[in-house]
Amino acid sequence: MDKIIVIFTTLFLGLLSFADQGHSSRVEIKAETQASIIAGQVTYAFKLFDNEQNREITDQDLNESHTKKLHFIIYDAALKEFSHLHPSFNNSNWQTDINLPTNGQYFIWTQGELIDGTEFSASTKAQVINGLTENQKLPLGDVRLGLDKQTIIDLAKTKIKAGKMVMLNFRVSRNDGLGPIMTPYLGALAHVIATPLAGNELIHVHPMNGNAPNTGMIHATFPKEGEYRLWVQFNDRDELKTIPLSVIVYK
Repeated sequence: MDKIIVIFTTLFLGLLSFADQGHSSRVEIKAETQASIIAGQVTYAFKLFDNEQNREITDQDLNESHTKKLHFIIYDAALKEFSHLHPSFNNSNWQTDINLPTNGQYFIWTQGELIDGTEFSASTKAQVINGLTENQKLPLGDVRLGLDKQTIIDLAKTKIKAGKMVMLNFRVSRNDGLGPIMTPYLGALAHVIATPLAGNELIHVHPMNGNAPNTGMIHATFPKEGEYRLWVQFNDRDELKTIPLSVIVYK
């Protein structure tokens, strides 16, 4: 299938908990054209606009944040499809290649740090058509054990309350008789990206090392009660693992 280029727009939609919990609506994704996305391999192109400086943002306007100039996060409304990518700036716009085989509405976030130190998160939505049947949106429940191939992550059963900092311990193991070997992913032990069932807010945090090998601790604040999807990403034996979990946040 031929690649297509999609250029899109939006205003900031949600909450960012990125690195040090900072966030900013200063940056938006700027439209040039609007279109649905034909399912398959796509080159997704966009511009970023600095509303405070009244100008477009290039790669020279961004600091590296966790080893990359820009982070691009996309997931479907059913919270089953997920990618975390890193666009490049090509003279006039930002671009990233992405495989989108499944129909549905998708949430898209771009996150980074401006040269003056301001962290930002800008968001939009896109519709994917002519692909595999759209995922059904179902309750998430409380699922704290997950698997990617032979790698297992087990998240502590600590009760989570809305608006309060929680410390969630986790342990990584394997089911093939080998011990896990965790190495940094994008400058951190792991990246945890979370969103509520509605999909319209984003939490992005970086766990600390735990007291024992192959353990860690997630420090996060979930702003509202309800169900949240978590995608935990880390390197095990030089292979990137992406494991979906879910938690219930109480009032």
